[in-house]
Amino acid sequence: MTYRHLTTRGLTLIADFWHQGTKAYQTAKLLKRSQETIYRIYRFLNGGKTIEQYLEKY
Repeated sequence: MTYRHLTTRGLTLIADFWHQGTKAYQTAKLLKRSQETIYRIYRFLNGGKTIEQYLEKY
C-alpha cells in the first residue's frame, strides 16, 4: 500500500465532516483514507486545535 500525503483540501474536508458530527469511520470510507488517519485528525480537533495548527505540525 502506498502512502498519500494529506492535502489542504483533504484536511478541510475532514474538518468539515468533523464539524458536522460525521463518524470517523464514515469519513474514512467516503474519502477512501485510512481510518487511523482520520481518527488521528479527529483527536487533534477534539483537543481544541484547528486544521491550520495541524498543517503547521504536519
